[in-house]
Parts: sequence; C-alpha cells; structure tokens
Amino acid sequence: MTRGFIVTAAVFSASIASAETVAELHENELKAIDANNDGFLSRDEFNAFSDYAFQTMDEDKNGTLGLEEAKPFLDIKQFQNVDRNNDSFISRAEYDAQMSDDFISADKDQNGQLD
Repeated sequence: MTRGFIVTAAVFSASIASAETVAELHENELKAIDANNDGFLSRDEFNAFSDYAFQTMDEDKNGTLGLEEAKPFLDIKQFQNVDRNNDSFISRAEYDAQMSDDFISADKDQNGQLD
C-alpha cells in the first residue's frame, strides 16, 4: 500500500517527507503509523505521527524548528514555505497548519482517512 504526504512527516529513523513534494512511505513505516492496523491512516493517527515528527526534529526542545534543525529534512525553499510569518523559525502552529493542509490535500475522497 502506498500513501503520499506533502509535508514534513515521515520521521522514521530520522527520515522525514518533504514539505512540498509528495513523499511515498514504505509499507513497514505505514504499518507502524497505522495504530489500529485497519489499512488506513486516520486523522488521529496522522496527527499522532505528526506530533512525534515535530518533537523528533525539535532537538533543542524549544517548541520551534530553526533552519539548522530542519536542514536534514527540508531545503531552504521548503522551510520558507512552512515558515508562514517569515521569522526564520517554524513554530508549532505553523507546522500544525501545514500538516493539516497536507492531510486535507492527501485525503482525495474527503473521508477523513488516507488509504
């Protein structure tokens, strides 16, 4: 099963999906994210994984992602697109907003889950 995301999400073994391009996750990663093993990724499962991804990237645990923290996962253009207020940090609110937008974009049939 292949699913796409359009944002910084796939943090397994410190690998994250791109903020602008659709990244395909491997079957084993998807199974680990799919907490109830129903073969779909619900909004709650996606949000839980997104939270894990942010916390993993936020190395200094200050609640924001600086460019240095994000560099392994995002190029400068991707970083700037997520940094909506252009303050050179991705706040948790900016990250969550991007993740929400990405879930909505990936949920093609608008059923609240990714399949």
